[in-house]
Amino acid sequence: MTETISSTSLYDAIFIGAAHIRDRQDELNRINVFPVADNDTGSNLAHTMATIINQAKPHEDVRTTLGEIARSALIGARGNSGAIFSQYFNGLYLESQEKPDVTLAELAEYFQVAYQKAYQAIERPVEGTIITLMRAWAASFKESVEIRRTFAEHLEIALTKVRQSLDDTTNVLQGLKKLGIVDSGALGYYYFMDGFVQSLLGKQSYLHTRVETPDTIVLENDIHRFREESELDYRFCTEVLIESEALDLEGIREEMNPLGDSLLVTSAEKLARVHLHTNQPWEMVKRVAAYGRILEQKSDDMVNEMLLAGAPEKKIALITDSIADLPQEYIYEHQVFQIPINIMIDGVTYFDKRTIDSDFLMEHLDKASTSQLNTEQILSFVRPILHHYEKVLILNVSSKMSGTHSRFKEVLATLESEDRARTALIDTRVNSGAQALLVRKAVEMIANKVPFDQIVSNIEAMRSRAKILVSVVDIAPMAHSGRVSERIGDLLIRLKFKPLVTINAEGDGTIKGIAFSDKKNWKILMKSLRGKQMEDYVIVHAEAPERAESLRQEMVRLTGKEPLYITTISAVVTLFAGRGSVAVAYLEGMQS
Repeated sequence: MTETISSTSLYDAIFIGAAHIRDRQDELNRINVFPVADNDTGSNLAHTMATIINQAKPHEDVRTTLGEIARSALIGARGNSGAIFSQYFNGLYLESQEKPDVTLAELAEYFQVAYQKAYQAIERPVEGTIITLMRAWAASFKESVEIRRTFAEHLEIALTKVRQSLDDTTNVLQGLKKLGIVDSGALGYYYFMDGFVQSLLGKQSYLHTRVETPDTIVLENDIHRFREESELDYRFCTEVLIESEALDLEGIREEMNPLGDSLLVTSAEKLARVHLHTNQPWEMVKRVAAYGRILEQKSDDMVNEMLLAGAPEKKIALITDSIADLPQEYIYEHQVFQIPINIMIDGVTYFDKRTIDSDFLMEHLDKASTSQLNTEQILSFVRPILHHYEKVLILNVSSKMSGTHSRFKEVLATLESEDRARTALIDTRVNSGAQALLVRKAVEMIANKVPFDQIVSNIEAMRSRAKILVSVVDIAPMAHSGRVSERIGDLLIRLKFKPLVTINAEGDGTIKGIAFSDKKNWKILMKSLRGKQMEDYVIVHAEAPERAESLRQEMVRLTGKEPLYITTISAVVTLFAGRGSVAVAYLEGMQS
């Protein structure tokens, strides 16, 4: 057998290795406990490999082939392991040459550089993980090709060493030792190299099919008891892909370090992917944006992922959307599942209350618009919750103001009848703080173990008592929202129109009062609030803490009690209400 590998054969080997990972994502998810037991390493690696399989094509020369693979891997990279793999492929590309084949000695050098690039991308490398196996393969393959052996022996000996390193990971990381399992990312790399070797030896053909790997790792079914002892310093696994003519990778690293851990900065030509575990994903996105044009970003709640990967609970789950303006600490404390609404800027999707804040929105206001959640987004959000909980209650923003409720209805219609029977979908007919008050009432009833059907009936009856009054002082965002003609919008801006806005019984936004000055607007707001019987109230604002404090003082004087909370409104609501807006949302007192 020849000791050179053609560009096409090298592509086929990488393709088969990628398919080996893709076809084993469930196994990899099941043993995922490091760095976070969030059950997604297999899914992240499968996404990365699927992008390579679907996008990269073989070329006549090795360098072009590996360049396309590296670029596809970076675009499709997800999670720690996906980002590390993308840099590994980039190392193979950087060391390659423009020729139709590669010798084993040259390939050994490719793997050395690939390991080094992957290692350098990790801020704090940990032994017993994927990086350990990458080093084992590079070292054992290089050592083997320096000795006179057959083509097959070189590959098989190196693979055996990698398997030994994989087995050793059980004793390196404390969490793995306790459970008697190997590292999930390391196992993914072993599967990749096994497919790679089988392809080069002619034992595995170029097929889009599942294959069985020799010596498959034996896994226990329930290994996520480790989750109970897991503590996270940072909640969100966040990634940003950018494009720039002059990438400053060191500058990005310096900016990211104070924001979290598990930092990975990987690159391929003009592209860079930044991976970080952080509690401020919106700040991370904003800072990375200064280094290039954002192409995509995502942010996963690892705490929720860990919870939902655990044993099912006989409880009621509560889902709402990000337009319900609740303090983050309340959402976390009471385990409210809040799906972010999409905001589009320059063709890129940002996630409300997750990867975008009001500051970033205002900087790009002229290019921003809301975008409907697609059914796949909703389904992937709802499905794990349905799997984990006995019943699911969903409270959406008014269907007259957003298509979110309709999209949820479409998704629920696709579920099995058993699952549909365990869900209840309610159109709250309000938004913002008023929607949040209904969510709070549902939380209270769930905590008090009120029967599910009774909770649904109570919330539906309570909707008519949920009110909101919004003081708008900047009409420009509303005027440019497309809800009025451009001519009318420009006229309202010139007149400095400052309306008081509310929501009617059907859930439509409507003007409660008309003003052309801040003072008059405030006067109408106070007049509208006087004499109201309020069971509870909250104050929300769009980057207007001083106006919110003035409103608090007036409300305390009027009602004799403090608001339940004061918080900023979602970026979606800011997009229409404008910066400087303040609102009082309240539940009318029950009539005797």
